[in-house]
Amino acid sequence: MPMDQLFCMRVFARVIEQGSFARAADDLGLSRPTVTNAVAQLEKRLGTRLLHRTTRRLSPTDEGRTYHQRCLRILDDVAEADDAVSSTRIKARGRLRASVPESFTLMMPKLPKFLQSNPGLDLELVITDRAVNLVEEGIDCAARGADFPSDSTLVARRISHSRWITCASPAYLAAHRTPSCIEDLQRHNCIRYVSPSTGRVTDWRFLADGGQHSFTPRGNLGVTSMAGAVSAALAGVGIAQVPDPVVFNHIFSGELQPVLIEYLAPTTPFAVVYPSNRYLSAKVKAFANFVAEIYPADGFWPEIMRRAKVTAATRTRAAAGPVKTVARRKPDSR
Repeated sequence: MPMDQLFCMRVFARVIEQGSFARAADDLGLSRPTVTNAVAQLEKRLGTRLLHRTTRRLSPTDEGRTYHQRCLRILDDVAEADDAVSSTRIKARGRLRASVPESFTLMMPKLPKFLQSNPGLDLELVITDRAVNLVEEGIDCAARGADFPSDSTLVARRISHSRWITCASPAYLAAHRTPSCIEDLQRHNCIRYVSPSTGRVTDWRFLADGGQHSFTPRGNLGVTSMAGAVSAALAGVGIAQVPDPVVFNHIFSGELQPVLIEYLAPTTPFAVVYPSNRYLSAKVKAFANFVAEIYPADGFWPEIMRRAKVTAATRTRAAAGPVKTVARRKPDSR
């Protein structure tokens, strides 16, 4: 008896995920013959083999990989359609593919609480600094810094406004002197950020004389991730410019020191985006709320400045030494 095609697609997707007919059957609560027959029925209907089967392993064919990605998208669409009209629409559940920058790994300690609060969610993080194509790559949403035109095919929920922080290790600055103006950067080893999307070096941005200024960094090291630029700065390679969410913890700890703070320029808004032609599902909304909770609306710079003032005040008091008190004489009782 022919099986429902949607059922067969669910079974096939689970076989790919589990890498085994037996494990997929256990996971779905089905018999192994049922799982095997569901995949065989799909292959017969499509007229092509979807899986390579050997005694040791099971892997998808090229056609199977393509069909698997389409199956996942269709199954997600069905789940979203159910959510849109069912009483469970307020619950985040199902598979969520979210693209995040490499700096998002700094926020991993916050992730367990989010996953515990959404037990029905299966989160897959695509960690890259590259600008991804959400539709072509089957990604539900992305957290990234970018400006979006009004006619964009993406819907953006703006989360945070950050600043570009120019920084270096105290050891590097002690050996090469701290730059006091933008022009001083010409004599420093500047860590170049090479965009993984365009392959070009990204200019540094500053605010000076009431306007935007750009500076093309020159140095003997280029990296394709902001996290890599921070690591190089920590190692004393040179000066880097990165958004404050990438570097705030190292500035708090004193491992890196910000320079040229009077020329700070804002980054593009950090936002969670999703395709405009897709329903805002509970899972995307839950992820956007999570990102909004861990990224301050004004970025991390205000907290960096607050801590810097506290540290400076503490050092000033320490340099002044202990406060001397003069003992007051008791009045003569005679």
